[in-house]
Amino acid sequence: MSTTFNVTKWDEQTIDAEKTDFPLNQVHAQYQLEGDLQGIAWVEYLLYYIESNQEDGHLATARITGFLHFEGQYKGKTGTFTAAEKGLFDKGALDSPGMIIKGTGELQGLSGSYQYDFIGETSKLILDFKIHE
Repeated sequence: MSTTFNVTKWDEQTIDAEKTDFPLNQVHAQYQLEGDLQGIAWVEYLLYYIESNQEDGHLATARITGFLHFEGQYKGKTGTFTAAEKGLFDKGALDSPGMIIKGTGELQGLSGSYQYDFIGETSKLILDFKIHE
């Protein structure tokens, strides 16, 4: 199962520009999702830059920790879920799997994980979800 998404907001700020030996940024992002998941996801990330590229951020390398909060529908069931992510962004490739922590509404029994997959201009989440009634 998969769903496509578009990044509709990406607000990235340096936590403390004076601490150059602690290159930590905070990101507030929003995704619009279509497919098996339909709705909006809000994401909060902390990025620790191992290698930075000011000219092209897609060529940077960063450790990522974050939380994703989804509101919408999964296979016709309405609710929300929150997931935790941890991984690595390395020069355009993202390996930061997410694991569902808690669901609400009709998604209360949702469990599982997801992976990011980027093919050309398409952004996808590859889903491994189960709903326990």
